[in-house]
Amino acid sequence: MGAATLPTGSPSRRPLWFALGAVGALLVVVLIVVLVVWRGGAGTPGGNAAEETRPTPTTSAEPLAVASATPTPSTPAGPHPTTCESIYSPAMLTKFSETRTLNPAWTQAADLPPRYGTTDAQLTTVIEGDEHLTCAWAAEGGGSDSGLTTNVVFVTAAQSEAVHQRLNALGQNCYEEAGGIRCVIETAKDADGFAGESHFLRDGIWLATHYVSTGPDGYTLDMVSTIWAGA
Repeated sequence: MGAATLPTGSPSRRPLWFALGAVGALLVVVLIVVLVVWRGGAGTPGGNAAEETRPTPTTSAEPLAVASATPTPSTPAGPHPTTCESIYSPAMLTKFSETRTLNPAWTQAADLPPRYGTTDAQLTTVIEGDEHLTCAWAAEGGGSDSGLTTNVVFVTAAQSEAVHQRLNALGQNCYEEAGGIRCVIETAKDADGFAGESHFLRDGIWLATHYVSTGPDGYTLDMVSTIWAGA
């Protein structure tokens, strides 16, 4: 009988070959995992969802409004009469209506100059530039040598103080009365009559009155007590 053929590899080396094969397979798996992670990671464009959804800055956005440190001057809150009839008590309306008419039609004629409660040009400019009522007591049939005009002027606190200072500069007698400032001036009465001005400043209202040879006693204070009734 012939001799048996011996195996080509030694039995003692078979475990080594098996170990090397297992290591090689493991390396292949690790390499595949690394490649998958790398291809889907942040290194590729569009690979990071957070980067895709992040808002893009724009140069067209409007800046937020910042409150001004200096407020815009405004008319102080207070009474705001809108008609001449509402500034007088019923008693004054009745008394003055006996001799004069409130705002007769001829005083509204377009060819006549505006009527003001002062003869001072600087004060007239303030009246012209602000909201105001003009209340004229005059003869029904036309102009005469007597009459009275009151402007109810709505002013700011700064304007009110400026008016007060101007009245002082004009030599009017100014003093505190009825919660405000009263300023008066009157010429001496003579054969030709008399003329004068009466002003009252309070709570954003300036009552400017110019009169010629007419005017019931207590006229200005009647307006004050009516406009600020209950105050």
